[in-house]
This record gives sequence, structure tokens and C-alpha cells, in this order.
Amino acid sequence: MMIFSERVRVWLGFGIVCLCLQSMNGAEEQKSGGIRTIAKGAFSAIQEPMELVITNKTQWEEIWKKQSKRIPPEPAPIIDFDKETVLFVSMGRKNTGGYGISIESVRKADSGVVAKVLKKSPAAGAMTIQSLTAPFHIVAIPKGDGKVKFEIVEDAGKKEKQVQ
Repeated sequence: MMIFSERVRVWLGFGIVCLCLQSMNGAEEQKSGGIRTIAKGAFSAIQEPMELVITNKTQWEEIWKKQSKRIPPEPAPIIDFDKETVLFVSMGRKNTGGYGISIESVRKADSGVVAKVLKKSPAAGAMTIQSLTAPFHIVAIPKGDGKVKFEIVEDAGKKEKQVQ
């Protein structure tokens, strides 16, 4: 019985490490509207919910270091702040998995830019990983004039109707 529980712990640890690596892979995914994903995942070291607009290299390196769970942290991806602005959103610490956050779109507005942020929560009674998580999303957007406003949309685990 002891060997079985040891194996389970090893596999769970391996799975968590893989998730951490996936969340910090720095892979850049291009979305519509000029949104470029820099990093996204469920395991940020930042434990508070926040929305940040990062406009220079000093701020960028500081937030990258704070959100990284790796020791020592990887160097921050290179951003050309003459052409781009970085947006960082996080949900803060959650007691289980099943949560997620993403910057879905950006659109121009009278006073600047509106970034639509989708927060997802697990459905009531859903099976989730029993682990502390801290979902986050970091994107680069084309530099613009004016302020960035975050529009938060909550998706509390709603299931879509299935049409037959």
C-alpha cells in the first residue's frame, strides 16, 4: 500500500510540474485585435487579484519576476515598449482548480482602449483539482493613446444548452 501511495504522489508531483512549465512557457499566441499572449496559466506566484498596465521595461521585469514561480526566474521576454503595452491580469489565489482568466479582446474607445477580461469559475459540484491555483494571463497589445480600462465578464461555470 505504501508503494502505491508513493507512486501516486510522484505522478501528482510530475503533473503539477508539467502544468507549471506549461503556464510559464513564454509561448506567444497571436489573437485577434493584435493581442499577443506572452504567458498564461494557473500557477502565478502573485496571490492577489489584479489588473495591470505595464508601459516600460523596469515595470515589466519587476512584474515578471514577481509572478514567476521558478527560482531563479527566467529572464522576462523582450518587449518593444515603443510599439507595445503589456497587460497583466490575475484572479489571485484559489483553493481549487477550475478557475481561469483571459484577456479576450481589446477595442478602441473614446478615452483609450477597453480590454475585455473573462473570468471563469468551476460549476457548482464540478470535479476540480484539489490544489491551490492562481490563474493569470499576460498579453502585449499595440501601443495606443489614452488609458486602458478593464471590462470584467464573469462566467460562473454556466453550461451551454445542448440542442438535439
